[in-house]
Formats: sequence, structure tokens, C-alpha cells
Amino acid sequence: MTSSVLAITAQARAGALDRAWQMFRDAGLDRVSDDPAVLSLKGRLLKDEALLLRGEARRAHAREAAGAYAAAAQLAPAPYPLINAATLALIAGDVAGSRALAADVQDLLQAGVPDETPYWLGATEAEARLLAGDRESAEAALAGAIALAPRAWEDHASTLRQFAVILAEQGAAAGWLDAYRPPRSLHFAGHMRLPEDVAALTDAIDTLLAEERIGFGYGALAAGADLLIAERLIARGAELHVVLPGDVAAFVDRSVRPHGERWVARFEAALAEAASVQELGEASPAAFMPSIRLADLIAMGRATMHAGLLQSEAVQLLVGPATVDEVGQSAHAGGLWRRAGRRQHLLPLRAPAASPGAEPSAPQIVAVLALDLLGDAVAECTALQHDVAARLPAVQQALAAVPPIAARWSARRLLLGFAATGDAYRAAGRISATLGSTGPLRQALHIGLATAIDDSVTGAPVLLGGAFDLAERILSVTAAGATFASEAFAASLAACEAEAGRAELVGEIELLGQAPTVLYALKPPVTR
Repeated sequence: MTSSVLAITAQARAGALDRAWQMFRDAGLDRVSDDPAVLSLKGRLLKDEALLLRGEARRAHAREAAGAYAAAAQLAPAPYPLINAATLALIAGDVAGSRALAADVQDLLQAGVPDETPYWLGATEAEARLLAGDRESAEAALAGAIALAPRAWEDHASTLRQFAVILAEQGAAAGWLDAYRPPRSLHFAGHMRLPEDVAALTDAIDTLLAEERIGFGYGALAAGADLLIAERLIARGAELHVVLPGDVAAFVDRSVRPHGERWVARFEAALAEAASVQELGEASPAAFMPSIRLADLIAMGRATMHAGLLQSEAVQLLVGPATVDEVGQSAHAGGLWRRAGRRQHLLPLRAPAASPGAEPSAPQIVAVLALDLLGDAVAECTALQHDVAARLPAVQQALAAVPPIAARWSARRLLLGFAATGDAYRAAGRISATLGSTGPLRQALHIGLATAIDDSVTGAPVLLGGAFDLAERILSVTAAGATFASEAFAASLAACEAEAGRAELVGEIELLGQAPTVLYALKPPVTR
């Protein structure tokens, strides 16, 4: 049972709530009432669910979660279930009960608690004081806890998330929490041509990174601004996450070596310090510019998603463009970032970047939505044809507001290509809303490269590429009634759509003919 509890808890921490509940019930834990670990886990899942709801449904789930935590604490008194019971009582509307439980927590802490980390003991004390209405002593206890584990960023984020909920329930200001947030995440990009004397530019980058408290950086490592920013991130001890267009060797040949071997040495040194390296797109010359745009999109999304995980903020640094209205990839990335309503910094250079010319047969970025209108249903061929045909008018109606740029069938699956991530996401939402209650439906989303060709057989233009193939493979492992997305799609959605719904981690899944792929289940936005 212990292994099941740990595995389910890991899913819950990753945000995979549906998967965690499924594992909880499959293991028969929903019938257990005498194990404090199982009851605490049940409380945690109910709490996570409550925080996604509003109104009476939220309060009802909170009451049930508080009951599960309180039952766990009754069986084995401990700060963790007791403090959660106290907070959930507040969410359920029981202020007096919440304060009484918070007082019990403080009594338990004073009596001494084994097997807890110093950080969590301090954070629990801070939470109990906040529930009691003593904000100043709560802040002092929180500061002390963070000082005991200054780099436990995910633990800090969990506490800040909980405090924000409490303060919202109390109708109190939450601005003071900002001083305790983990470091910010940075998306960076810039021109390859730098001034001969970069001392002033280096100082400006260092100052900005310090003022913004940057702890994580996401971008490429081209000669010039990319590498300079990456080196400054490394120098301040920040985590560097590299996202490259194409494989490492092709990227070096295209974007590093032409500027001199000294840049190659700097590239290799920075790459060796990177916390992660992701290769995207294709290495062919024709695909290089679209691959750069795709890599920038994913890097922006990863910075945004990481900041969300840590209850922090993602900001952008562009070296070169004076405005995001200029021509060039850095300015294009800046325009996407600004339209999503996020903060950015521009360090302009006198010499503008040259606009790369489009190659005639260059691939383009395409967001692919794959549909299986029968879900897991098995039917005779004639019945299958009838069921699909009967549902197509509703699909057409759902796509009227967001028409695809390409469409084709693969067996009983419909593959749709869109010019933008947001269009594919909205199309999936419309189709789910229109057809989700009428029968089986599965959807999968991916973003990648495709090339437009004129089909000599049909005479119609078509899009061909690996993006369609991977979307169809994802569809083959998508649960009935669900919408699964690749990590690349989830990141690009986070980069471009500030008001998108949740991307709930499913896990690393084996796909036919592919390396294990990280997948997310897309959920609609919370109704407020």
C-alpha cells in the first residue's frame, strides 16, 4: 500500500489529478478508512479538486477534504494533516473551526514533531499563524523557514500557493508574498552581431538579471547575444535550459562556427553547463528558419510553465531590437511575448539584424489537431461510416470560427492543421463542447513542421510532415473523452495564450516508432 500511496502522490504533485484519482480507485484506496496515509492522500486529492472549483461545489469538496485530513490526524496526530484540515475548514466557510484546528497545530509543534524537515515545520507554523489572523508573525515564520532551505523552490511555491488561497478567503492583501517567491524564469534571444566592446552590454545584462532575480533561463546558444546572455546566467548560478532548432551539430554549423572558432569554444562550454538540452525542428537548410521560430516558441512556453510551477513570473530579455515591431526573429518572439501580456526588457543595438529570406520550399510551423470521432468504439464498417458521417456536420460547425489551413483523413481519424497554436486549441475546445456529450471522442494536439506541396494526383495543396504523424501517434494513446497534447504543444500554448486552460501532466508515454514522449491532458479554464 505504501508504494501505491507514493506513486499516487507523485502524480498529484505533477498536477496529474485525473490520473491520480484513477490510480487511487484502482488500488481500492477509496474503501480504506483506517490508514492515516491513505486518508491524507484522499484529502490532498479532494483539496486539489476543490481549488479548481467555485461556489458551493468548492466549499463542499473542501469540507470533504477537511474531513479526510481530520480523520488522518485523529488516527495519527501530525502537523501535515492537521494544518490542511484547518485551511480546508476555512475554504469550506468554517472560520471558527479553522482557528481551533490551527491552535491544535501550534500545540503539536510546541510538543515537538519528529520526521519533518525544518522547512516544513517552519512553514506549517507560519500557516497556522496566518489562519489565526496574525499576519506579521506568519510572515516572520515564513521568512525563517525559507532561510532554512533557501533553494527548495518547489516547497516554497507550494507554501505560497496555500497562503494565497488563505489570504483570498480572508479577503486580505497578498502582495507581501511577492518578496518570498522563487527566482523568476527568463526567455532570452537576440542578434548575432554584437559591438566589438561588449563590456557595457555585459554590465547591463548582469544588472537586469540581478534586479529581476533570474534563476532560470530558456533559449538557444547562437553566437552573439544568445551565448553572451547564457554565460551571464551561468556566472550568477542560474539554471540554463537550452532549446535548439535542429540537432547540436547542425546548429553549430549554421549559427555558431561561421562567426569564428572562439564562438564554438564558448558554445561548448555553455552547453556543458546546461541543466537540459532540447533539440527541435529539422536540420535541413530549408527548415532552419521555421525551426528557429518553433524553438523560440517552445523556449518561451517552457519559461512560462516553469514560472507557473514555482508561483513566480516569467520575463523576457531581447538584445538587439529597439522595438518588437522590427523585422527579425527576436522581434517576432518579442511580439508574441508582449501580446500575451508579459513583461519584457529590450537592450537595443545600433546595427539591426538582417531579415532572413524565406526559402521557396521551406517548411512551416503547423499546429495539428487529430480527431478520432469514435473514441475506443468498435463497430462494423457500415456502422462506423454512418456514425462518423452523422457527426461531421457538428465538426464543420465547430470549425467555422477557426477554420484549419489543411485537413486530411487517416483511416477513421481526421487530421487538421492550423497556422497558430491558439487556433488548434480553440478548435479542440469547440469540438469537445459540441460532440463530447454525443458519443465517443478523442483528440490529440502537437506542433511541429510541415511542408506545403501541390498534390499532383488531386490537384489540391496539402501539408506533409512529421507533425501530423506524431499527432496521430499521440491520438492512439489518448484516453476516450480526453484531449492529450505533446509537451511542445503545451509549451507553445503557454507561450501564446495567457488565458488557456490547465495542462495536466499525463507522464512519459511510449509511442509507436517514437522515443518516450511527455504528454499532457488539456483541461478547460476554471469557470469563475
